[in-house]
Amino acid sequence: MSPRHAEKRSGELKLTIRNLGDATIFRCEGRIVFPEAETLRVAVFTHSRTRLAVLDLAGINAIDGAGLGIFVSLRAWSRATGTRLKLMNLKPRVEYMLKLTHLRPLFEICSVRDVLELFCHIFNRSRLVEAEAASDIPALDDTGLMSIEAR
Repeated sequence: MSPRHAEKRSGELKLTIRNLGDATIFRCEGRIVFPEAETLRVAVFTHSRTRLAVLDLAGINAIDGAGLGIFVSLRAWSRATGTRLKLMNLKPRVEYMLKLTHLRPLFEICSVRDVLELFCHIFNRSRLVEAEAASDIPALDDTGLMSIEAR
């Protein structure tokens, strides 16, 4: 299963978007500053069916008040929609800005390892579902009884 891939470029902010199952990674490069910061919000809102949105900030070299405002609006969106929002690969400058503005505790920060484990879980779960769908072997239900479905 290969992830779908999209790329958007606007001014000084470049986004590379990768979808895998219910998760989407938004790899950000450049600067999350006015007026390009809005590009990030639009990209995330465009992928509104995702259950997990990960903002990979390894390539970010600057963020301003507009960028921080986008983070806050994405947090509000994630809470309203039940989507998990995680920030990954915070550079010291971005982390400093989040701490300085007292926004750091509002966000879930994850490591690359956390995301890799999550994707392995998603990949394995999707392979299991595919195997069950392709199998003609009756499955056990929650009670341990065999259930046979009409196909």
